[in-house]
Order: sequence, then structure tokens, then C-alpha cells
Amino acid sequence: MRYFRSGRTLRDFYRPLLGIPVAGATLPVLALLALGIYGRVIWMVLAALVLGVGHIGIHLQHRREGEG
Repeated sequence: MRYFRSGRTLRDFYRPLLGIPVAGATLPVLALLALGIYGRVIWMVLAALVLGVGHIGIHLQHRREGEG
């Protein structure tokens, strides 16, 4: 919501939310992980971990490139 209410720059997109870095990438991964744990579905937990490493890592790298 904050991204659409702002100037829609990459800086707005990658700002932390409540102390969570790259919240747009982190929160969906955490939701999938929580759902896998809650449902006791091991393949979903594993998929969330793989997704988290790639998705969050790519967004952190992209944010660093934008700052430099």
C-alpha cells in the first residue's frame, strides 16, 4: 500500500516495514512458511525455504545495486 501511495520509486519499494527489510519479498515467504508449518506439509516448508533464499537474496542484491 505504501508503494502505491508514494512516488513509486524503487527506493519506496525496498524500504523496510516495521523493521523487516525488503518486506515485499520477505512477508510472502514468511506466510508460505507459516502455512506449511501450520498444515504440517513438509514439502511446502522446504519450498518456502528455497523460495526465501532465492527471492529475498535477489531483492537484497537489487536493493544494494540501487543504493550504489
